[in-house]
Amino acid sequence: MIITLIRVTILYCVVMVAMRLMGKRQVGELQPTELVITILLSELVAIPIQDNSIPMATSLLSAAVLVAFEILNSVFAVRSNRYRTLTQGHTIVVIRDGTLDLRQLRNLRISVDDLMEALRQKDVFDISEVQYAIVETTGKISVLPKPEARQPTGKDMNLPIPDTGLPFVMVYDGEMIPENFPEVRTDEAAIRAILRRQKTELPQVMLLTVNKAGEANLIRKDV
Repeated sequence: MIITLIRVTILYCVVMVAMRLMGKRQVGELQPTELVITILLSELVAIPIQDNSIPMATSLLSAAVLVAFEILNSVFAVRSNRYRTLTQGHTIVVIRDGTLDLRQLRNLRISVDDLMEALRQKDVFDISEVQYAIVETTGKISVLPKPEARQPTGKDMNLPIPDTGLPFVMVYDGEMIPENFPEVRTDEAAIRAILRRQKTELPQVMLLTVNKAGEANLIRKDV
């Protein structure tokens, strides 16, 4: 039992390190080669967990080789457009100026129903409003509406929109996050001043975010 626990702990750490080395991606955004590596890696580490008679060194060596292959593949993909196209494919336009490209849909083995579902997830319900719909190498669909169907922006309406920046977490679960202070040019004294204005003590705070314009959003704990 103890041996199994030790094996699981070691292999868990190895997999975490391997995934960090291969980069950050969501599962739905994995390239085909990355998905293959991920599946093989999970299978490799599962074998010595199920059978203690199998040396861990075998799985660790195999995992290291797979990670090395993926890193080399990423390097080649960055440096060679031809290699990247060969291993990852290329983007394909399936709607152009409101017209479906049925030939490309057949080549991709995507049904019209699947395409309409993907468009609805982009808040597009009428194909005629689409200027371009592009199938990315990850399988996701990017949509560019026609100009008349796009949401107006501040630039379109000649409205000055202040840049408030990204809200950063200043306090989480009653603890300050000082490493985020420089992002919005604040300090502990300013955060405590915000809490005083909100008549809230630090331990009562579940989440406090502040943007570079000084706008704060406070969420108190339920207790």
